[in-house]
Amino acid sequence: MRKILVFLAGFLFCNSLFPQDPPAKNYWTDGTACNIPKHRWELGLFTASRYGISDRLELSAHPIMFFLMPQVKLKVGWGEYSGFRLATEHGIFYPTQAMRLVAAKGTGGLISPEFSIPQMFAVSNRFLASWRPFRNAMLTAHAGIAFSVKFGPLDPQSTIDLPVIYPRLAVFYNQPEFDIGFDFRGQFVPRFGWLFSLENFILCGTRQNYFMENKGVLSYTSKKESLRIEAGYKLCFGKYPAGPQWHLLPVVDLVFGI
Repeated sequence: MRKILVFLAGFLFCNSLFPQDPPAKNYWTDGTACNIPKHRWELGLFTASRYGISDRLELSAHPIMFFLMPQVKLKVGWGEYSGFRLATEHGIFYPTQAMRLVAAKGTGGLISPEFSIPQMFAVSNRFLASWRPFRNAMLTAHAGIAFSVKFGPLDPQSTIDLPVIYPRLAVFYNQPEFDIGFDFRGQFVPRFGWLFSLENFILCGTRQNYFMENKGVLSYTSKKESLRIEAGYKLCFGKYPAGPQWHLLPVVDLVFGI
């Protein structure tokens, strides 16, 4: 325990020696209460892309998955109060078409074709609060709720029991769904940073009521803030219908800033 405390103290001391720009300048701040500047684009290869409508409004969506499983989010910045930056995030999610495509036998089939997938969508709302515990880092806490609307019955056996996918579709089988977690990010030295996050999903009305995702990422940002390279891991735990399971997945992404 003493070695861990000494390491953390040394890390915080070294981190304060570098005069790099803090994360609060609003670049690469997905997952925080900060909005990217007006008219800036951040285009992710595997993650959602973002656009600054104004300095207080930010729109995000995945450019490729949008045509299969559309999910659009609007983040609204509410300013800074007593050192805390506040924002709310509001989203809509339409998975029907993608679920129908994978409801097939053989390769690519994740759902049995015997199940009918109705038209449905989910609405989510999340509150975020960000705070800078020291110069070159930002800590964000978030909490949210999601609920779904279905235009027909959805068989509970039609779930896709895979990490990352299952907890995001669970709202269509159990209502409502709550999420709570935190995002902690910063910089070691100029252009090299880190991110550590934890997200918990809590479902109502089922024994499969808890899912967790822990992500750790190291990143490199180009000098002109036009490219960000990320690599790390995602550790997932969930109470699936077949029982509790752990999964460790790689995380790699390229994000282009314009």
